[in-house]
Amino acid sequence: MANLLSYDASQMLAFILVLVRVSGIIATAPVFGSSITPVQIKIVLSLMLALILYPFIPSIAVFPNRPDHYILLIASELLIGVVLGMIGRFLFAAVEFAGTVIGFQMGLGMANVFDPQSQEQVSLVGRFESITATLIFLAMDGHLIIIQALIRSYSILPPGGASVSQPLVEKLIDLSASVFVIGLQIGAPLIVALFLANAIVGLLARSVPQIQVFVVGFPLTLLLGFLFLFFGMPFYSQAVHQMFEKLDTQLFDALRLLGG
Repeated sequence: MANLLSYDASQMLAFILVLVRVSGIIATAPVFGSSITPVQIKIVLSLMLALILYPFIPSIAVFPNRPDHYILLIASELLIGVVLGMIGRFLFAAVEFAGTVIGFQMGLGMANVFDPQSQEQVSLVGRFESITATLIFLAMDGHLIIIQALIRSYSILPPGGASVSQPLVEKLIDLSASVFVIGLQIGAPLIVALFLANAIVGLLARSVPQIQVFVVGFPLTLLLGFLFLFFGMPFYSQAVHQMFEKLDTQLFDALRLLGG
């Protein structure tokens, strides 16, 4: 068991490796890596987790006179942390995509707000669904799932044991592609209902030209959108909960693929 109190140069370098993996996941994981979270809190949290984990991990062979070997170890640890953190980010990106499509269908495409987390303009509905998903994520201890995956990673991947393989790249590509699939699945009821409402308004405009489409259509889609958001919230919460339940399995698969 490593002892940080009686350290030498090699032990300090080993502790930095632990800190790099912890910092990677803290900087990219949902909630932890949000831009709203102050940088000071991220640094303190990374240091605390690294100090807690360091005495319980296996001994790390670090050669102070081999800087090239040490740089590869740092890159490997950073890869593990970033991959584990980005998996959760993909799920939240799917929720924001669903909200953006719904907001566009409701006619709120021009009513965007600045999101400090992504540093860009996002839809009002997308921001609302993202905040709701964050609350569900915290309520089901999703942040603890990420920390558990970090702890488990040392039993599966010792320091320097990660590698970039073709199955890992394919897994990340599938997760990025699933952002659109999951987003459409979450927002499908509202998207279909609003599409039908717009189609009906279009047919009425063709059959009765005296009807002002912009006067009737916009309030109708806006009202239907808010009604579906209100009454569909229990189903939305259930869908998001089921999506986050798969996070633990996805993190474990990523660790297995990182180990080659």
